[in-house]
Amino acid sequence: MAFKDKVRELLMSQSKTAFSVKQLFEIFGVANKFGGTEILKAVEELCSDGEMIFDEKSRKYKFLDDRFVIGEIQGNAKGFGFCIDEKGISPDLFIPRKSMHGAFHKDRVLVKKVEGTEDEGQVVKVLQRGMTQIVGRLDKRSQSFVIPDEKRFASDIYIPQKKTLGAKNNQKVVVKITHYPFDDRCPEGEIVKVIGFMSEKGNDIISAAYRYGLECDFPKAVSQSAATVPQTVSEKEIKDRKDFRNIKTFTIDGKDARDLDDAVSIQITDSGLFRLGVHIADVSHYVRPNSVIDKEAFERGTSVYFPDKVFPMLPVELSNGICSLNPKVDRLTLSCVMDVDKNGKVVNYEISPSVIKTVERMNYDDVFAIMQGEKTLSKKYANIKDDILLMKQLAEILIEKRKKRGCMDFETKEVKFTMDEKGRVTDILPYERNLAHKMIEEFMILANETVAEFAFHCEIPFVYRVHEKPDAEKLTDLNSFLNGFGLGIKEKLDNVRSATLQKVLDEAEKTPYSNIVSKVMLRSMQKAKYYYQNLGHFGLASECYCHFTSPIRRYPDLVVHRAVKNLLKGGVDDSTLKKMTEFVKIAATHSSEREKLADEAERDVDDMKKAEYAKTLIGREFDGIVSGVTSFGIFVELPNTVEGLIRLENLPEDYYVFDEKKYTLFGKRNRFTLSQKIKISVAAADPETGKIDFDFVCVL
Repeated sequence: MAFKDKVRELLMSQSKTAFSVKQLFEIFGVANKFGGTEILKAVEELCSDGEMIFDEKSRKYKFLDDRFVIGEIQGNAKGFGFCIDEKGISPDLFIPRKSMHGAFHKDRVLVKKVEGTEDEGQVVKVLQRGMTQIVGRLDKRSQSFVIPDEKRFASDIYIPQKKTLGAKNNQKVVVKITHYPFDDRCPEGEIVKVIGFMSEKGNDIISAAYRYGLECDFPKAVSQSAATVPQTVSEKEIKDRKDFRNIKTFTIDGKDARDLDDAVSIQITDSGLFRLGVHIADVSHYVRPNSVIDKEAFERGTSVYFPDKVFPMLPVELSNGICSLNPKVDRLTLSCVMDVDKNGKVVNYEISPSVIKTVERMNYDDVFAIMQGEKTLSKKYANIKDDILLMKQLAEILIEKRKKRGCMDFETKEVKFTMDEKGRVTDILPYERNLAHKMIEEFMILANETVAEFAFHCEIPFVYRVHEKPDAEKLTDLNSFLNGFGLGIKEKLDNVRSATLQKVLDEAEKTPYSNIVSKVMLRSMQKAKYYYQNLGHFGLASECYCHFTSPIRRYPDLVVHRAVKNLLKGGVDDSTLKKMTEFVKIAATHSSEREKLADEAERDVDDMKKAEYAKTLIGREFDGIVSGVTSFGIFVELPNTVEGLIRLENLPEDYYVFDEKKYTLFGKRNRFTLSQKIKISVAAADPETGKIDFDFVCVL
């Protein structure tokens, strides 16, 4: 137990909750300040953690009571903010501008509730700064200030003349904050990187990446280490591995993919079972725990994919090189080979370190064409045509099995950006998912479930992929909404199953309200996350699930591989087991946070690029559907997923009332609700913020 924890334990055992310095010394039996240095240091650490506070008036250290909340500030461009309780106990507290006391967006703070109010607070102390590095535009007309891209960071940053790094007026820069004020003055900082003018190719994406703390380039030590990794597999490395090089194995990915995590193989056993092999790049062989590459991969957590740029988790020597399952070369893998019966049940499986040599590098479109009987491609890939058709047969069985199990199927719209040589968007096209996509998805889900169940029954420290049941309040609101369409949930809401909600979606397919029901139900779901305990996966109707199949681009998969390989080697000693138990908790939490950040970054960049494209369409009319309803207007989505806002003042003149639970904005003459068809004209677009404005034309 750390000394700080011992101090906390002893103080909490006392009858009182406030202590002067003298009383602290008496409790710990020290004579003076010199002897009590370590005690005061521990108490100050407890204050920094937000567990105690030093009250200036009484000159005593006090444990916090329920009048205090520790949480993260969610800022607003107007200077006020909200404190989101990190324990999820207190409601969000409104912090007026005058009570922010030097706190900014994303800061971790200690807030005291204002007496006589239910939801107002004032910042007592900033415990940890959330944004120490800011991306923004340099305004150098008189003195130098950086205007943050993040509008919720409600202050410009003053830059002393010697700290501008030679940046020019209106250039995008990265600024490190060197001094935070405790009044209304601006923070002070220094420019650490000049990105350039936004008109220059790629600077919009680079700006967004830095805004989210993403780095494309790896630290020098990581690059140097990656450069030493051999790019061929040696005979020594193959020893003691299962050899699948005599089995027809191939990859199926998008045409542009470069980091090939997974390969598949299929056979029919003597007893008539499908023998499906899912072979995953053995990244753990090359990325050792606590190495410089591993530490950087942990920090990144995941690869981040933008329209024309990837910010990878691993250096290219690994992600596109020795770890990528490139065609017709030996590659080290971790294989999950499953015998599957005609009902889609895994009746036997083997997980083992292995070596493969893929015979082809296939893409989804070509595989789907072969499934459809396209003659030219079937002839070109005659060596694996029968394997593909056999895989198709198994995939259809697995799809039907998951459907019967009650797996929820939300079809999300994906798009592909077409860009010119200057990096500007010239078109946005829907990314069509075909049976080949679904087939690989089914095979990966099956492998993920099999590996998770193996680890769960062996009771090893593990990172699971979990998806909890919908929040009770959201489920009640959802059911109220569904009842309006005659689609209400019949069973008890406190024990609702995914199969029940999927049945509602199936019923909705027969009505004009399918799209709206799907959208609202999706918004009612919890977000999947990584966790150190098996809580099941509600959306997949799976009792046990993990991420095993993408270790090149996801850190949790790498943790899973290490755990499985330790188990296959005969387990670990008690000391290692204790370290693993602690680490999987840290890895699960951190990976969930990095995944969330990556999702936000990718969504923001997509919005920027969609706004860039929409700017070329100003004045043109399009048909769309209402995708969101708010008190200040309606959002309309076009078939290519470009979404814009029709502000309340630009809707037909009426007295509007917003019904939040029914997602409806209605007046005496007009009514707008989700999935309603509307014609719009593009009014304005701002690529820098990703905001698009539409004008109302008519209801279709």
